[in-house]
Amino acid sequence: MKKTIWRALAERSRHWLGAGLMTLAATLTAMPAQAGVTNGNFETGDFTGWNVEYLRNNGITTFPPVTRADLGLVAGAANTNTTVRGTPAFNDGPLAIPLQGSWSANVNNRGNNQRASAITQTATMTLADVDPTDNKIHLRMAVAPVIQDGGHAPSAQAYFFVAITNVTKNRQMFSTFNFANQPGVPWNTVGGYQYTGWQAIDVAPGNGFLDVGDQVLIEVIAAGCNAGGHSGELYVDSVGPFFAGLLVSAKTVDTALPGTDVTYTYTYSNNSGLTVTDTKVDVVAPATLNASNAVVNATFKSLSAPGGTCTAPAVGSSDPVSCNFGTLNDHTSGTFQITYTVPATATTTSPNNKLNHGNYNISGTGASTFLGPLVQTNVIASGSLTDLAISVSDGVSSVAPNGALTYVVTVTNLGPTAVTGAPVSQTASSLTVGSWTCTGSNGGACGNATGSGALSGELVNLPLGASVTYTVNATAAASGTTSTVFSVAAPAGVTENSSANNAAGDTNSIGVLRQLTVTKAGTGTGTVSSVPAGLNCGASCGMSVANGGQAILTASAPAGSIFTGWTGACTGTGNPCTISNMTSDQSVVATFALTATVTSSVGANGTATPTAPQVVGQGGTVVYSLTPAAGYYPAVSGTCPGNLVGNIYTVGPVTGDCTVRFDFSDITVTATSGANGSMSPTGVTGVVAGNRAVYTLAPAAGFIARIATGGTACGGTLSGNTFTTNTVNANCTVDVTFVAATANSIPTLSEWGLILMSALLGLMAFMHRRQLGVR
Repeated sequence: MKKTIWRALAERSRHWLGAGLMTLAATLTAMPAQAGVTNGNFETGDFTGWNVEYLRNNGITTFPPVTRADLGLVAGAANTNTTVRGTPAFNDGPLAIPLQGSWSANVNNRGNNQRASAITQTATMTLADVDPTDNKIHLRMAVAPVIQDGGHAPSAQAYFFVAITNVTKNRQMFSTFNFANQPGVPWNTVGGYQYTGWQAIDVAPGNGFLDVGDQVLIEVIAAGCNAGGHSGELYVDSVGPFFAGLLVSAKTVDTALPGTDVTYTYTYSNNSGLTVTDTKVDVVAPATLNASNAVVNATFKSLSAPGGTCTAPAVGSSDPVSCNFGTLNDHTSGTFQITYTVPATATTTSPNNKLNHGNYNISGTGASTFLGPLVQTNVIASGSLTDLAISVSDGVSSVAPNGALTYVVTVTNLGPTAVTGAPVSQTASSLTVGSWTCTGSNGGACGNATGSGALSGELVNLPLGASVTYTVNATAAASGTTSTVFSVAAPAGVTENSSANNAAGDTNSIGVLRQLTVTKAGTGTGTVSSVPAGLNCGASCGMSVANGGQAILTASAPAGSIFTGWTGACTGTGNPCTISNMTSDQSVVATFALTATVTSSVGANGTATPTAPQVVGQGGTVVYSLTPAAGYYPAVSGTCPGNLVGNIYTVGPVTGDCTVRFDFSDITVTATSGANGSMSPTGVTGVVAGNRAVYTLAPAAGFIARIATGGTACGGTLSGNTFTTNTVNANCTVDVTFVAATANSIPTLSEWGLILMSALLGLMAFMHRRQLGVR
């Protein structure tokens, strides 16, 4: 059938203007896996997996306490004060309860009259408890105390205590003790109670000290004061290897002298499952007591914060430090350092000779603020102090039966005192140690340059900044898991001021080796790390895994890129991804995309979530949920493409940074459409006075759109399959029907406008050609 003029013009309009918008599904972030810990987020709504104890505070026997035995607790009467809560208890309103999910544990709620409570669990560590950022098993949790200050001596105050013990290796790995009104802790007050925000605890002693298969005892205790009149309670949540949010922790020396410098190394990370912008770490100077029991602060000395923009105080002041690290993608981390000077007037008399550093936190746009765990340094009157550190690596995580291994072990003196005759030793399991060599650098000297068998008290001399390196050859057993630990100790007359780095270990699975190959793709950049360790990726990388073993892969991207998904042995967007039971070679592709930021703003008479800027991969989407006030309807503007359906607005596909504006108006356009086609949006849409509404029409094949006129119609212009209303200043309607595109189809006024405009354009072209003499 011969085309009508209108159908020809309609096709030409579609060619000129195009039509349609793409929509993609949103990604939801799940809470982190709890690995070896049972019910670590208490989402069963009870204490499944935990043991609850009811106790009595008869007085701390050793202050400050390091072990549970030091607390002097005895059995007490059962009560209902230790429970699981979905909302805060009375007077705990400023706390965000629950922290995550629907429940948080509440230990010893309002536990006065010497009441105390404990929750404990023994968990077996698994490969899923290993953090790929450092390849160590981590046990993390969040705690929030609510404690009454009775004005008692520190040993008699209400308190909370947390201890983590490796039962398998018979070694307590961590303990922390906070008492009411403790210096260096950011206490707030509400209704006669002291509280802090949520504090993050992070325990990771390292390979050889905490390994897969080890049993770990977790003890969490809260107690009212010893005098009986004041209560102490603790909220607990997110016990497990990963913390679903921002995290910051600090490490420093164990011992210091008054007037000397101590350096804190802060580690910050994002495991929220989302990209966080405007990430900040705020640090308040550490505090201690002087001989008169008055609080005195350490003073600022220096700052090193690569990648951060910091506000630093004057040297010698105790003003806070604030560092902004900008955009922090999920599964990314960093470190920075601040050096403080210990107050010259700090007391060196126990038990008050503690330099307390528990007033530092991390925050970001759209993320909760978390305090770092309390770090304490003993202040002593005199002594020769130094910091000896040791590290070990063999470059692999798996080894063939009876396979060869080479360990590189480095011992360094971080100062400030030179040491002579520091012993270096080694323990080994499922491993035969062969020959070894030793070399020194920067003045370091080995007692013996060569030897064989496990190191046993090998003496080294280490001036300040010097090191020695052992290269140790070994052979794995026929099966099982190799394990070796190297350690260094300070010689007589010198005090080791940082015991945490005096030992380092390494483990390997023994078995037939399977190869895992990882390739990176996409327009963005990123890294892929593995548990067990072994990947060091450029465009591609590989590692060996013992037959039947598993590998856990984690993708992370720097600011400006984002991880978008796996293919191959790993599929989907879940991060991390576990490849289980590797009985053959496997390959994985990790894809990274460049990012775009969608920034929203909201007018009066309604809300929109999320509120923070959203960072997505280019081509991705963002879904906003709109909540208008009664009698108002959403109106959307901005530079982002998108689609409004009811009160849900989907931005996308996003090709670059863009903005979206949500206004809420009581002026409405009501859109309806008939059969044989569709339109978007439909229903009631708010329009800010003086603006227009735009609709995308999609006729079925062989049909064209007709826009009703007269009555309450808004009026407007149809261009191709896009209808734009006239300026709207009162409620109006857009009524669309779809009619068969036949020769007898009668154009609408707007369609006649297109026809006339096309004819005029053709006439003008013809006249122009005549003027030029073209026929």
